[in-house]
Amino acid sequence: MTSQFTTEDWACFKAREIVEREGMTLVRAARGSSRNDLHESSLRLARAIAATLIEASVDNSAYSNRARSF
Repeated sequence: MTSQFTTEDWACFKAREIVEREGMTLVRAARGSSRNDLHESSLRLARAIAATLIEASVDNSAYSNRARSF
């Protein structure tokens, strides 16, 4: 990440991306789909959030390792 693109900017971008991709599916499932559809939509949202947290952890770890090498 560059200094102009902060961690907060990245987090906001990723949150918006997840909501745009998974959020409406979850809303539709909550409004009238079966419990199974709602459950599956919830799991997809949870997986997307977990993947982003892992991505942030890996990126932060790589950044910290590079900073230590200087």
